[in-house]
Amino acid sequence: MLEHIHNLKPEEKDLLIHCPLYVSILIAGADGEIHDAEKQRTLELIHTKTFSEKYELKALYIELEHDAEHELRRLIAELPKERDERIQAITEQLEKLNHILPKLEHRFQVHFYNSLRQFAHFVSRAEGGFWGIGAKTHLEKDLVKLPMINNPSQEQA
Repeated sequence: MLEHIHNLKPEEKDLLIHCPLYVSILIAGADGEIHDAEKQRTLELIHTKTFSEKYELKALYIELEHDAEHELRRLIAELPKERDERIQAITEQLEKLNHILPKLEHRFQVHFYNSLRQFAHFVSRAEGGFWGIGAKTHLEKDLVKLPMINNPSQEQA
C-alpha cells in the first residue's frame, strides 16, 4: 500500500500521512480562524487526490481519507488556539520533513512536496473575499509557499 515509505519509523510515516492536514490547518488558520468552508475544502481535496494523484501518492491520500475528518478535528483540537502559537507548532512539524524526505526516493520527494504546495494553494482559495479574490492576508501568501519545507527539486540541482 504505502511501499515508498515502508522503511520509515512509525512516527515519520504518521507525519507524512497527516501533512496535508497540517498544511490545511496552517493555511486555513493564517487569518486567525479556521472556517467550516476551509475544513470542507480540505476533506474534498483529500478525496479528489485519491483519484487524481499518480504513483505512490495516491496510496497516501487513500490512507488519509479513511479517517480524515476525525483526524482534522483531532489536530485542530490538539494544536494551540492562538494563531501565532499554532503556526509555530505546525511549522515545527512540517520542518521535520526536511529530515524525513531525504530518506525517500527523489521522485517521491518531488511529487510529495508539489502535492503539499498544491494543497496549500487550494485551501487558501476556500474562504473569504468576493469569489475568493483579494481574501489572502500577507501572512497567508507567505505560508502558501511552505517556506519551512526544503524544495527537493532545488536540492538536487
